[in-house]
Amino acid sequence: MRHFKKANKEFLADLAAYISSYSSLHNAEHTATVESALSATDDYYERSYAICDSAPRAAAPKMARACEETATIILPDKKPTFQQNLFKIIDSRGVKDSAVYKKADIDRRLFSKIRADEDYHPSKSTAVKLCLALELDIAETERLLETAGYCLSLSDTSDLVVRYCIEHRTYHLIEVNEALDYFGEEIL
Repeated sequence: MRHFKKANKEFLADLAAYISSYSSLHNAEHTATVESALSATDDYYERSYAICDSAPRAAAPKMARACEETATIILPDKKPTFQQNLFKIIDSRGVKDSAVYKKADIDRRLFSKIRADEDYHPSKSTAVKLCLALELDIAETERLLETAGYCLSLSDTSDLVVRYCIEHRTYHLIEVNEALDYFGEEIL
């Protein structure tokens, strides 16, 4: 365990209650969701096999010809990338790049790599630190993390700590890391 200055006990007690409320509540919800999804999958396969078994044999040659024809696939427009969304937020807030990467405790070269490469895929830690540095609310954080392929899970302690800090506008990286360390989680 790292040794940070002693965090506010009231803050940590409130955070502990927040985490435990999600743990008990969402375990039951998760089990129900998984069981529902498995049931729906079973129903789908049963219907699919019933349709296949009842399909007339005369349709087979037509289906074979249709499968041999080249299909034109039109891909929908891609959504903006993490890099595009990140710099759109930075520009809209009028913040200097240097202020963002310093507050996020990110190396200047890494930040330059993110700026230069439209398809750059950051680590979850880097993406979360940038969200904290930009002081995004929880909805903005979720949207930006989604563009990098991440989310703040309601069943992961470190994600709950980060979520709590964002919801309570605790954006200072040292305070967030103190809270993560207090719960035995890896710091950002």
